[in-house]
Amino acid sequence: MPITRRRVLAATPALLAAGAAAPAWAAGAVTVVYAGSMGVVMDKGIGPAFEAKTGIKFYGIGQAAMALAHLLAAKSMTADVFVSVSAGPVKVVEQAGLVSHAVPVASTDFVLAYSPASTFAPAFEKAGPAGWVEVLGSPGLRYGRTDPTADPQGAYNLYCLQLAEIYYKMPGLAARISGSMMNPAQIFAEPSLLARLQEGQIDATLGYESAVISQKLPYIKLPPQINFSSPAFAKSWYSKATLVIKGKPMHPSPLVFYAAPLADAPDPAAARAFAAFLTSPEAQAIFAHYGYNPGEGKPV
Repeated sequence: MPITRRRVLAATPALLAAGAAAPAWAAGAVTVVYAGSMGVVMDKGIGPAFEAKTGIKFYGIGQAAMALAHLLAAKSMTADVFVSVSAGPVKVVEQAGLVSHAVPVASTDFVLAYSPASTFAPAFEKAGPAGWVEVLGSPGLRYGRTDPTADPQGAYNLYCLQLAEIYYKMPGLAARISGSMMNPAQIFAEPSLLARLQEGQIDATLGYESAVISQKLPYIKLPPQINFSSPAFAKSWYSKATLVIKGKPMHPSPLVFYAAPLADAPDPAAARAFAAFLTSPEAQAIFAHYGYNPGEGKPV
């Protein structure tokens, strides 16, 4: 039986284990499920601004985008709007007949973020864009990432290491840093990853610049050939990286956030209003304030 708005998170132990709780839904509210890295901008920026502008109550759930996509596609979760990072999760929901189009609303780069509490922090600060790879491979460094089968950020983490191996001409780099694709010593839930970094429980991760800026963490910018920021490198560089996920070869694309009203939205009018708001000058200014770049590319 489909999950109602009142019990939106009860469908999955993984979501409940991440600490989320189902809110008490009301008429005239919009339910938005979004990539977990967007938690700060959605909860502190976009959500409050949308409520102030429209009077429509905002409820947001941030978790791994691919996991959310599969829950929505299976009708195990109901929401009004889905905001994904990269086109892959949108395609899953589209194939289920729940999305007719998704518009780009923001974009970001991939960066190397490190803990200010880490003993390796001075080394990262000194190394900068030219030497971060060597520091990342230091013995004893605690590296964290998310599940690549459930979260685009986890997949892009491994894509980035593959491309860095090619770009810096360092054979074996990706395997040396990440170990196996599902290395249990490195994988954490997306909402907790940057908190662990902030607290010094891990030393470094590769992640979205927008989320890192929102959390005010130190980071190193990466070359465009490995940071997924440039459509010009989509075929010439990004396509060199590949993962086999659930038997299907996958390749990265530029890091664009897409918003899609859902066909089974409990409040279609609120869904349309929220999706439209994300492209407004007011929302775009909020995205910029939290470290996001403008949305690029065509709708999917």
